Amino acid sequence: MACPTRGSVALKLTVLALIGSLLTTALAAPPKGHGKKSPGATGKSVAAGQQVYAQNKCANCHTIAGKGGKAGPELSNEGANTQHTPKWLEAEIKNPKSHKADSSMPSYEDKIKGKDLSDLVAYLGSLKKK
Repeated sequence: MACPTRGSVALKLTVLALIGSLLTTALAAPPKGHGKKSPGATGKSVAAGQQVYAQNKCANCHTIAGKGGKAGPELSNEGANTQHTPKWLEAEIKNPKSHKADSSMPSYEDKIKGKDLSDLVAYLGSLKKK
């Protein structure tokens, strides 16, 4: 039986290291669609979403950074909630009863649509306590 050469051992170790690195990267990456940012969320869409929030008087019920009402959930850390994906937030805004049957939040399905809805979702997704 022939002894392996240093070159073949080094090659095998390099291949193993590469495979290990790829597996680690693949396993560490979040599943597709579980990121908090909406596709195309930019600083502009976040700022526009903040305006949608203000125009629809969301602060009458919701608190962000200590300002606002107490009737609805506190939203200062909404962007850190991994359960609340952009799709979840859109559904919640359109029809809050889709997630909680006894929700007192009114439906905004006919009031916040299209770009306003995606901007509001981008804004809510950006909220993370510091």
